Amino acid sequence: MKALILDDTHPFLEQGLQQGGLFLVREYQAPLEEIAGSHADTEVLIIRSRMNVDRNFINQFPMLRVIGRLGAGLENIDVHEAEQRGITCLRVPEGNARAVAEHALGMLLSLLNHLPRAHNQIQKGLWLRSPNKGRELQSLVIGVIGYGVMGTEFAKLLSVLGVRVLAYDKYKSGFAQNRIEEVTLKTIQLQADVVSLHLPLNEETNGWVDENFFSAFSKPIHFINTARGPIVKTSALLKALDSGKVVSASLDVLEYEKTSFTSLFEGQTPNEVKHLLERDNVLLSPHIAGWTKESFEKMGQGLALKVLNAL
Repeated sequence: MKALILDDTHPFLEQGLQQGGLFLVREYQAPLEEIAGSHADTEVLIIRSRMNVDRNFINQFPMLRVIGRLGAGLENIDVHEAEQRGITCLRVPEGNARAVAEHALGMLLSLLNHLPRAHNQIQKGLWLRSPNKGRELQSLVIGVIGYGVMGTEFAKLLSVLGVRVLAYDKYKSGFAQNRIEEVTLKTIQLQADVVSLHLPLNEETNGWVDENFFSAFSKPIHFINTARGPIVKTSALLKALDSGKVVSASLDVLEYEKTSFTSLFEGQTPNEVKHLLERDNVLLSPHIAGWTKESFEKMGQGLALKVLNAL
């Protein structure tokens, strides 16, 4: 049984597949249009983010049974076409959920305590204590939008710290526990001081966070996005920052990222990104929330097990 690996992966993934009896073929550099012709007998595809596995690409592998993505999302796979063909699509959000939760918490704490701004001020010789007075987590209500693997892990981490968490998921119910309250989106908009996105990118969520989204909140909010960049319209976020509807923004992902996540954009820096960079209440990181030594290992091991179980 042949597994075609089309991107760099973790050794744990490859070892697991080999131990399960799969013959591995690695094609990191070949042009994508040439791959299918040489490997039409492939039964397993292993990918990450550098390619779009669309209908045409899928249909060039008549024996394909499983597509495994070493990552948390499936947005670069035509899942509908795969399902029509009886192909199982796998991902491993469990592998980096803890990393994402810790990263989101770290970004939030940094901005609640004005750490980036204070650091820059000290570099300039300024020692300003009163203007940099922070907030404690337990004084705030945190809203989690999307209660899948990622949202659940972030909410649990907050609940351990004694934070009141409001969680909303359009497609789930019955998940309230400890300090985590299952609520409507409207309740979050009325009560939350902090909002963290944990949604997949799809036709429904693309551009979902717009001006109407921010204007619906009763209180100024701290906003966190460690999900996918295109979910948030940057122009709407900038207007919300200007108006004070958003007090601070922690962004690990941006609307302008390339789909491979390997670089931000091509050509000149978009004006909206320049405006984000000018603000001391905006903290950016380069899509690394789920990218730790431990998460990479867990994703590798987890995907190998899922592929073998599917087969």
